[in-house]
Amino acid sequence: MTTNNKKQFLRKKLPVYIGMASGLSLMVGAASMPAVAQDSKNADQVEEVIVTGQRASIQSAQDIKRNASTIVDSLVAEDIGKLPDRSVTEALQRVPGVSVGRYTNNDAEHPAAEGSGVAIRGLTQVRAELNGRDVFSAASGRGLSFEDVPAELMYAVDTYKSPSADMIEGGLGGTVNLRTRMPFDSDEQLISVSAKANYGDQLKETNGEYSGLYSNRWETAVGEFGVLINASTSDLASRSDQVYTRPYLPRTIDGDDVWVSKGVDWRRNDYQSTREGAYLALQWAPNDQAEVYFTAFRSKHDTTYDENAFFLEGGNGDQALVPTADNDWVYSDNGAMRSGTVTVANPADWGLDFGTSTRWANNVSKTTDYSTGVKWSPDDHWKFSADFQYVKAEAKVDDYTLGLKVIPAEAYMDGMGSETPTILIDPQYMADYSNYSLGQQMTHFERNNAEAKTARFDAEYDFEGAVVKSIKAGVRYSEKEADNINTGYDWNTRYATWFNGYDKNTLPKVTEGQAEEYLALYKFSDFQRGDVTVPAAGYLYSAAAVKNFRATTDAINSTCPDEPFSWACDSQVYIEWNRLSNPDYRNLQSEKSMAMYMMANYGFDDLALPIDGNLGVRVVQTDNTASGTLVVNEGKVGDVVVVPRITQPLEAKVSDTHVLPSFNLRMRATDDVYIRFAASKAIWAPSFSDMQAFVTVDPNIDQETGIIRAYNLNQDTNPYLKPMEATQFDLSIEWYFDDLGGMVYAALFNKQVEGFFKKKTAPYAIGDFSGTATWLDNVGSGDINGLEIGINKFFDTLPAPFDGLGIQANYTYIDSKADVSLPNSNGTSGAAPVDTDGSAYGQLPVDQLSKNAFNLVGMYEKDGFSARLAYSWRSKYLIAWGGNGFNPDFPDWSGKASIPVYNDDYGQLDASISYTFLDNYTITAEATNLLKEKTIGIMDQNGAGDNIAYSYAQDARFAVGLRARF
Repeated sequence: MTTNNKKQFLRKKLPVYIGMASGLSLMVGAASMPAVAQDSKNADQVEEVIVTGQRASIQSAQDIKRNASTIVDSLVAEDIGKLPDRSVTEALQRVPGVSVGRYTNNDAEHPAAEGSGVAIRGLTQVRAELNGRDVFSAASGRGLSFEDVPAELMYAVDTYKSPSADMIEGGLGGTVNLRTRMPFDSDEQLISVSAKANYGDQLKETNGEYSGLYSNRWETAVGEFGVLINASTSDLASRSDQVYTRPYLPRTIDGDDVWVSKGVDWRRNDYQSTREGAYLALQWAPNDQAEVYFTAFRSKHDTTYDENAFFLEGGNGDQALVPTADNDWVYSDNGAMRSGTVTVANPADWGLDFGTSTRWANNVSKTTDYSTGVKWSPDDHWKFSADFQYVKAEAKVDDYTLGLKVIPAEAYMDGMGSETPTILIDPQYMADYSNYSLGQQMTHFERNNAEAKTARFDAEYDFEGAVVKSIKAGVRYSEKEADNINTGYDWNTRYATWFNGYDKNTLPKVTEGQAEEYLALYKFSDFQRGDVTVPAAGYLYSAAAVKNFRATTDAINSTCPDEPFSWACDSQVYIEWNRLSNPDYRNLQSEKSMAMYMMANYGFDDLALPIDGNLGVRVVQTDNTASGTLVVNEGKVGDVVVVPRITQPLEAKVSDTHVLPSFNLRMRATDDVYIRFAASKAIWAPSFSDMQAFVTVDPNIDQETGIIRAYNLNQDTNPYLKPMEATQFDLSIEWYFDDLGGMVYAALFNKQVEGFFKKKTAPYAIGDFSGTATWLDNVGSGDINGLEIGINKFFDTLPAPFDGLGIQANYTYIDSKADVSLPNSNGTSGAAPVDTDGSAYGQLPVDQLSKNAFNLVGMYEKDGFSARLAYSWRSKYLIAWGGNGFNPDFPDWSGKASIPVYNDDYGQLDASISYTFLDNYTITAEATNLLKEKTIGIMDQNGAGDNIAYSYAQDARFAVGLRARF
């Protein structure tokens, strides 16, 4: 098999074959179930078997699912500090109906070193909880990046797909509850320590991970006390090689209408991460009726990435790419340019707009949670609990970019729109620093702080011998405050050929002194493991110069000439080092919520098919105040100022009351078969960053009469945004066919979603100002239908040594219809995607939603030896449209296109083996992304067709470790 055929097999055929194997396993498991089920009925004749490791984890998760009154799937750590995968996010992808993204902040321009972003049943609006309490990041005030949380601190991760009235509101897809251990979970002292080394095959760097836990409990004269201390720290180094083909623009070449890409990029990202966690839990039970507890949890995630990039950017007008005189261009069947030598119409003065950039970014996020409470059961009927929580979240981002410009006369490109676009440029030209100019500068800063204070009280009364088993009611009050600063991405060009008075010959070039102090000759060594050809070498800013950003830019900007004009040399524009104190970038949010609920737990035990469950309603009122600034920009008629610039405080208030009913039913068809039905209503509140009260309006003035027609605004936020809503239904069947982890299940679900957060254009009025607003708003609706099926099976009846084999398999199908692509009156902006030729798109699917996904896990566990081979796959899904890099100007400069970009199907194979010796010691070996799968993006264009937008080659990671438990 050739290398190319092998890669094609791994990318396309292997998922199909694994899916077939999954189906075969389902049939084999079903065929063996009657005998196993029969054996389980005679359990008293079977010797008791104590299970550990993967099997114990699966059985614990199965017990949680079976006994729950809602629809829930759990992951339980097979040992202290050992979830099935390295991170919480990567572990969640094994749960049926759950998929993970591969991008940082859902930005297709920046891949994540680990899985990032969780979707449940196709919706990313997932509520995060820590031990059943609210937990959030500073910028959003809502969800939590699960990759920020150390997996070593987790005892279990529960994914709730149907809510009950006593659960905190929020989460359209579902709720993920991160559960930590408590001292009373164990009957005796526990001590556990672990150490691990991990290695990335592209970056070729080794990092360490360490964790430790101590837990104990004591009987005293005043009751029983328990203490648990847990801590972890881990480092991760990873590399991602990225190559992009930019959107195709309509062109006329030699009289033919064709499509020519705007350009191509190559980037290498080196990612460094440190994740730290600490947890303390105290419990006191003065008697059998009461318990007092206190927990303190802290996580910190410090990430840094260094990016080195080359890019060719062919724009419009004089920068448009055209063939050289001999015209060796080759096109696809759709007329999209695939290869050839490119230049511009006037290479003597303009040349190709080629650039290099160096970026350094550091993101530090912290979350601290203090919780305390009491549980009291004075008799056999009453249960009371009170809980108090304080959460403090912080985040800091420093992001610097410096770039150079170099203007060769021509270049040869090949494989445009494929996974491996390549480019050849005169290597001597690229290796001469005197051909470069100091091109662009960009900064981005965030300083985010948020805190919440919460109190809740719950009471439950148990009845005896009644249909209504118990009545539970409670109240929860929360105050949340956020003070966030986000300066945006302040991009500025120092020099460019399109500045007045410059062409490529007069553009100021790098001096010898500047090259020596600030620049480095860079090579993309073994780019994408040798699959892609890029320029042999080129100059860019050194990493040291970018990290020392202010000193570098102050020095180079001090040499700017007075004329011609350079943006970066204008002190009024750049560099404003006081931006963090500028109130225009500040986002103050204050939110108060009061929730009350009542829920009845019922049971009809005497029916032929007994049923039980709960019925309840939760009512929540939320009052939000966003404080910020309203800016009215200056308006002129000719040179006469008609409207002066006005800045005034803006306080936007939103109040919502939601009634959220929920109903859960479980029918016991047999002792081993359960049928469930659930119906509920859910909400998802917008993030604080989406509700920023910084509004800028532009006066629309009739230039002949001087009359102000309206005040128009265009922005990505909306302080008056309302929560999304969903009505949801679930029907499932579960067959627990043995007591050794054997289970088959199937579920149908429907979600009807209203009010997605998308940009649209509509009339608005704020105070004395009104006009047309293109801003984030509640747009359209969606209907999501799906199916989940799965099986867990251990093959104990096979002859030794094969009796240690087991399998987990699940498959999810989701069909969605969404009405979110609402066009504006001109049909070319706002919420609607639009191609580079101005043509519109039909309705697009819900973003982040794959139609098909499956997991297949093979396991082996016997005599202290444990092995696991896990493959996760999801089909193509829409990421977004009009994102950075995929919103080029129309050829006539009349506006911007908004191109949909999809993530192609993606499958990842992971493996782990371990051996336990002397009862308490376990050595482990793990591998992630064994197939070295690439992440592929597809841009959807009407005329040019579907083309590969990018490919990301990320590390395969390997780790070895040692755990000890006493």
